[in-house]
Amino acid sequence: MSAADGALLPTAGSRSVDRALQILVLVAKADHPLRFSDLQRATGIAKGTLHGILQSLEAARFLQSSTEGFSVGLAAFEVGTAVPVLRSVRANADFALDELFARTHETIHFGTLVEGDVLYRSRRDSTYDLRSASRIGDRKPAYGTALGKAMLALLDDAAVEALYPPELVPLTPNTVTSRDALIEELRRCRTRGLASESEESTLGVRCLGMAVEANGQLFGLSLTVPVHRTSAAELEQLGPLLKAAAHDLAITLHAGSWLGVLETR
Repeated sequence: MSAADGALLPTAGSRSVDRALQILVLVAKADHPLRFSDLQRATGIAKGTLHGILQSLEAARFLQSSTEGFSVGLAAFEVGTAVPVLRSVRANADFALDELFARTHETIHFGTLVEGDVLYRSRRDSTYDLRSASRIGDRKPAYGTALGKAMLALLDDAAVEALYPPELVPLTPNTVTSRDALIEELRRCRTRGLASESEESTLGVRCLGMAVEANGQLFGLSLTVPVHRTSAAELEQLGPLLKAAAHDLAITLHAGSWLGVLETR
């Protein structure tokens, strides 16, 4: 599963941070100290850049050096022991959901793509009445939801074609009903950087969605509001907040993958 060009994947962090994490993982998994030449050969990082990263990691006590090479430092040990068990995807998403809810007070959904459906994994309830919002554990065809379309937009057209027949079963009178029309909409989603829907999955609500990829799986966040209270234009204004939350989610999930503490079940 690979993200399509221009897909809705937020930047997970700086290249320097990614490289530093790569080095930490290599050193942590080695059964002996690694020399500078070992790390340069394993990572392909330019010598000058690698030297600077190693200096920073050693100054922060994440690595320690000796005549034999680099080994894990005290700070890395302290961080590692703070994570005693595997964290579920749902737990990893808590921070992003809580932050987005605190800024919008709207209903927030977190889900993953499963066989062409959205599986809702977690949510935060709006302070306003929204009885039609999906519940944790529900599954809905992804093509009818903003959350689902955001995740589908991370796939290429061929992968989407493999998921659905030419004609799609509508969830409401507003649901897209053909695979070709869905693919065209997903292309527009990639250009916009967001997915949206208005009464396509449930009458009376409209949603905005964004997705990330981590550990070989697709995950997404969505904002859900009642149509009688929030127009499509007003919902679109919340897009930057949703993007910021998706960025936080991507960082958390990628960090969990790097540290080997992300449980995707």
